[in-house]
Amino acid sequence: MSFLAEILIEFVIQFVLEVLVEIGAHGLKRDRPPLHPALSVAIYILLGGLLGWLSFLFYPQHLISHPYARIVNLVLTPIAVGLALGAIGSWRAKRGTELVRLNKFAYGYAFALAFALALLANNLFKPTPFRGIGNGR
Repeated sequence: MSFLAEILIEFVIQFVLEVLVEIGAHGLKRDRPPLHPALSVAIYILLGGLLGWLSFLFYPQHLISHPYARIVNLVLTPIAVGLALGAIGSWRAKRGTELVRLNKFAYGYAFALAFALALLANNLFKPTPFRGIGNGR
Protein backbone atom coordinates (compact mmCIF):
# COMPACT_ATOMS: atom_id res chain seq x y z
CA MET A 1 0.00 0.00 0.00
CA SER A 2 1.27 3.48 -0.73
CA PHE A 3 2.63 5.81 1.93
CA LEU A 4 -0.19 8.35 1.55
CA ALA A 5 -2.92 5.72 1.56
CA GLU A 6 -1.57 4.21 4.79
CA ILE A 7 -1.51 7.60 6.53
CA LEU A 8 -4.98 8.46 5.20
CA ILE A 9 -6.42 5.19 6.54
CA GLU A 10 -4.81 5.85 9.92
CA PHE A 11 -6.26 9.38 9.94
CA VAL A 12 -9.75 8.13 9.10
CA ILE A 13 -9.66 5.52 11.86
CA GLN A 14 -8.51 8.03 14.47
CA PHE A 15 -10.97 10.65 13.28
CA VAL A 16 -13.95 8.28 13.39
CA LEU A 17 -13.06 7.09 16.89
CA GLU A 18 -12.60 10.65 18.07
CA VAL A 19 -15.95 11.74 16.63
CA LEU A 20 -17.58 8.85 18.49
CA VAL A 21 -15.94 10.02 21.71
CA GLU A 22 -17.08 13.58 20.95
CA ILE A 23 -20.67 12.40 20.51
CA GLY A 24 -20.42 10.60 23.85
CA ALA A 25 -18.97 13.73 25.48
CA HIS A 26 -21.92 15.78 24.21
CA GLY A 27 -24.27 13.26 25.78
CA LEU A 28 -22.47 13.40 29.13
CA LYS A 29 -22.21 17.19 29.16
CA ARG A 30 -25.94 17.62 29.60
CA ASP A 31 -25.89 15.69 32.87
CA ARG A 32 -23.04 17.34 34.79
CA PRO A 33 -21.10 20.56 35.28
CA PRO A 34 -17.90 21.01 33.25
CA LEU A 35 -14.72 19.38 34.52
CA HIS A 36 -11.51 21.24 35.22
CA PRO A 37 -9.49 21.64 31.97
CA ALA A 38 -6.49 19.69 33.33
CA LEU A 39 -8.75 16.79 34.30
CA SER A 40 -10.38 16.89 30.86
CA VAL A 41 -6.98 16.67 29.14
CA ALA A 42 -5.98 13.76 31.36
CA ILE A 43 -9.22 11.92 30.58
CA TYR A 44 -8.83 12.48 26.82
CA ILE A 45 -5.20 11.32 26.92
CA LEU A 46 -6.13 8.18 28.87
CA LEU A 47 -9.08 7.50 26.58
CA GLY A 48 -6.96 8.00 23.45
CA GLY A 49 -4.26 5.70 24.77
CA LEU A 50 -6.82 3.09 25.79
CA LEU A 51 -8.52 3.14 22.39
CA GLY A 52 -5.12 2.92 20.67
CA TRP A 53 -4.26 -0.10 22.78
CA LEU A 54 -7.67 -1.71 22.16
CA SER A 55 -7.36 -1.17 18.41
CA PHE A 56 -4.07 -3.07 18.57
CA LEU A 57 -5.93 -6.01 20.11
CA PHE A 58 -8.32 -6.09 17.16
CA TYR A 59 -5.68 -5.49 14.50
CA PRO A 60 -2.18 -6.37 15.77
CA GLN A 61 -0.37 -5.39 12.56
CA HIS A 62 0.50 -1.73 12.16
CA LEU A 63 -1.33 -0.26 9.17
CA ILE A 64 1.74 1.75 8.18
CA SER A 65 4.52 -0.51 6.99
CA HIS A 66 7.54 1.80 6.71
CA PRO A 67 9.17 2.86 10.03
CA TYR A 68 9.76 6.46 8.88
CA ALA A 69 6.15 6.72 7.74
CA ARG A 70 5.08 5.75 11.26
CA ILE A 71 6.96 8.73 12.64
CA VAL A 72 5.45 11.02 10.00
CA ASN A 73 2.06 9.62 11.01
CA LEU A 74 2.83 10.32 14.66
CA VAL A 75 3.44 13.97 13.80
CA LEU A 76 0.84 14.67 11.10
CA THR A 77 -2.22 12.63 12.04
CA PRO A 78 -2.79 14.15 15.51
CA ILE A 79 -2.46 17.64 14.02
CA ALA A 80 -4.91 16.80 11.24
CA VAL A 81 -7.41 15.20 13.65
CA GLY A 82 -7.11 18.16 16.04
CA LEU A 83 -7.73 20.60 13.17
CA ALA A 84 -10.71 18.56 11.97
CA LEU A 85 -12.28 18.53 15.43
CA GLY A 86 -11.58 22.24 15.79
CA ALA A 87 -13.42 22.78 12.49
CA ILE A 88 -16.34 20.72 13.77
CA GLY A 89 -16.31 22.87 16.91
CA SER A 90 -16.42 26.06 14.81
CA TRP A 91 -19.29 24.64 12.79
CA ARG A 92 -21.16 23.72 15.97
CA ALA A 93 -20.53 27.20 17.45
CA LYS A 94 -21.94 28.87 14.31
CA ARG A 95 -25.06 26.74 14.61
CA GLY A 96 -25.43 27.73 18.26
CA THR A 97 -24.99 24.25 19.73
CA GLU A 98 -23.03 23.64 22.91
CA LEU A 99 -19.39 22.71 22.62
CA VAL A 100 -17.36 20.19 24.56
CA ARG A 101 -13.65 20.55 25.12
CA LEU A 102 -12.94 17.96 22.44
CA ASN A 103 -14.25 20.52 19.94
CA LYS A 104 -11.03 22.49 20.43
CA PHE A 105 -7.75 21.74 18.69
CA ALA A 106 -5.64 21.11 21.80
CA TYR A 107 -7.97 18.49 23.26
CA GLY A 108 -8.42 16.72 19.93
CA TYR A 109 -4.67 16.79 19.37
CA ALA A 110 -3.98 15.31 22.84
CA PHE A 111 -6.47 12.50 22.24
CA ALA A 112 -5.11 11.67 18.79
CA LEU A 113 -1.48 11.87 19.92
CA ALA A 114 -2.15 9.45 22.78
CA PHE A 115 -3.90 7.11 20.32
CA ALA A 116 -0.98 7.25 17.87
CA LEU A 117 1.62 6.80 20.63
CA ALA A 118 -0.23 3.76 21.96
CA LEU A 119 -0.25 2.20 18.50
CA LEU A 120 3.42 2.96 17.98
CA ALA A 121 4.36 1.61 21.42
CA ASN A 122 2.37 -1.58 20.85
CA ASN A 123 4.19 -2.20 17.60
CA LEU A 124 7.65 -1.29 18.90
CA PHE A 125 7.43 -3.32 22.08
CA LYS A 126 5.62 -6.47 20.98
CA PRO A 127 5.96 -9.19 23.58
CA THR A 128 8.32 -11.96 22.53
CA PRO A 129 7.78 -15.59 23.49
CA PHE A 130 9.69 -16.66 26.58
CA ARG A 131 12.32 -19.23 25.69
CA GLY A 132 13.44 -20.04 29.22
CA ILE A 133 16.85 -19.77 30.83
CA GLY A 134 19.65 -21.44 28.93
CA ASN A 135 17.61 -21.90 25.76
CA GLY A 136 18.98 -18.83 23.98
CA ARG A 137 20.34 -19.41 20.48
